[in-house]
Amino acid sequence: LAEQWGNLLDYCLQLGLIPEKDAIHVTWAHGANSLREMEEALRGPAMVLEADVTVEGLNTQNQTNVPIMAHPPAIYSDNTLQHWLNTVTQSQKGIKLDFKSLESLSPSLDILTAADSQNQINQPVWLNADILRGPNVPNFVQPVNFPTVTVSPGWLTLYVPLLAVKPYTQLMVEEMAALVRDLPQRITFPVRAVLLRASWLHFSWLLSQSPR
Repeated sequence: LAEQWGNLLDYCLQLGLIPEKDAIHVTWAHGANSLREMEEALRGPAMVLEADVTVEGLNTQNQTNVPIMAHPPAIYSDNTLQHWLNTVTQSQKGIKLDFKSLESLSPSLDILTAADSQNQINQPVWLNADILRGPNVPNFVQPVNFPTVTVSPGWLTLYVPLLAVKPYTQLMVEEMAALVRDLPQRITFPVRAVLLRASWLHFSWLLSQSPR
């Protein structure tokens, strides 16, 4: 997908959107899910649109295989991934898709692959899915691999303010390092900021595993 613009910083720099190759200058529109939110984000100054993907009617008798743009607990939306992608790819905005359900992954990748085969996508695409067990969460979902985008694999975490919670551990980051070690694409790690400080030594080790 968009291999000629695979690096988000290179893309923004080439378009003159940022003064130097530093991610601090990149601006984001989060939760650009509904038709209104998407259109507002497209008209706004944000360089990258982040949106959440699940399937229609998730975990109900009305569940379908149609990826929609919605953040839990919402399971219905006036916007599908297909329409969202058709609209956003007409702009120069970067794309980040945050998969909120395992069920949405396969049909969403089918849609992305079809769009790429039609040369529809000309901007960087990031795919985010929480694929490993993190602190305070007992379960995990299976790894996701899509080779031509920036992959943003994270940890399922739970944070409850005012309660004692565990930080990320060395074992957790070692599991992540083993998972992504041989992946050819660019990698980013989404981390719950409130847990980062207590876990920084582990993340410093994780970042040191790659010259990138």
